[in-house]
Amino acid sequence: MSLYLIYKTLHILFMVSWFAGIFYLPRLFVYHVESESLDVQNQLSVMEKKLFKFITPLGILAVVFGILMGLLSSDLGAFFSQNWIIAKLVVVLALIGYQTFCWKILKELTSQDHHWTGFKLRLFNEAPVLLLLVGIIAAVFKF
Repeated sequence: MSLYLIYKTLHILFMVSWFAGIFYLPRLFVYHVESESLDVQNQLSVMEKKLFKFITPLGILAVVFGILMGLLSSDLGAFFSQNWIIAKLVVVLALIGYQTFCWKILKELTSQDHHWTGFKLRLFNEAPVLLLLVGIIAAVFKF
């Protein structure tokens, strides 16, 4: 078994796991802002923080194994200048920005200084779906 396939398997595993958390975290935000119970809001805050702490290393490992796959290329410059790799890197940077923004929302919800509606958070929750689609298209079609 090649090292490349091991890295690829781990990259896919951590990427899928990271996305699962990225999809669920904003849904918790929706429940949080729509709840009128302080006890429920407090419980959701605990869940949000734990989920954020859980998915952060998954994202880091997805990035690390993606980079390791690239480093196995015989011509790094050529590999990292391919359009599909650049597209995937843009997706990764956007996901990192998205997760960072989730951290901001989490902090605002904790301090009760957040003013987004459940509807607005539902729309926000859809952004990673588009990023995932772009990433998959880039990797599959290698445009």
